[in-house]
Amino acid sequence: MAAMMDDDELQRLYAWVDEIPLSRPKRNIARDFADGVLAAEVCHHYFPRLVDLHNYPPANSMRQKLYNWDTLNARVLRKLDAALPRADVEAVCQCAPGAVERVLNTLQLKMARYRANQQRRKEAKATTQANNEAVAPPPATPPLTPPGPPNMIGLYVGLVIVGLVLGPVVLLVIALYW
Repeated sequence: MAAMMDDDELQRLYAWVDEIPLSRPKRNIARDFADGVLAAEVCHHYFPRLVDLHNYPPANSMRQKLYNWDTLNARVLRKLDAALPRADVEAVCQCAPGAVERVLNTLQLKMARYRANQQRRKEAKATTQANNEAVAPPPATPPLTPPGPPNMIGLYVGLVIVGLVLGPVVLLVIALYW
């Protein structure tokens, strides 16, 4: 594990943790983060799509604490390129002095680096997309086509109506003159 942090670094780290809304109050940071639940909440605060909080139940047993941390390591921290060595996980679960601070500091740095990389990828994608739009020819307008044949159904309906109205009149006129 890394060397001990100085007081200024610790105060910045504690202030960073205090900015994040957590499900339970922080009393003793080593015990509070030992089960991995609050660490999952910290990751969820910054990357809500990566962390499913229902996967991290509060735990008292060492076995369940290790399971929570292993789950966090496998599902989230590996994606952030922040996977923790087993020794660090065990030290946090056992509430070893300074262990949680080192893990949180590492987590803070790796998450910041991941966010910066995401931002760069997003900007590069936007630039590429803008360049592609600038180079692409404008969409072709559809060719003008001559109008199709007249609407024969409308013409037929019109003739039928005229025939129905004028038919009896025409027959009457014919009958009178014959």
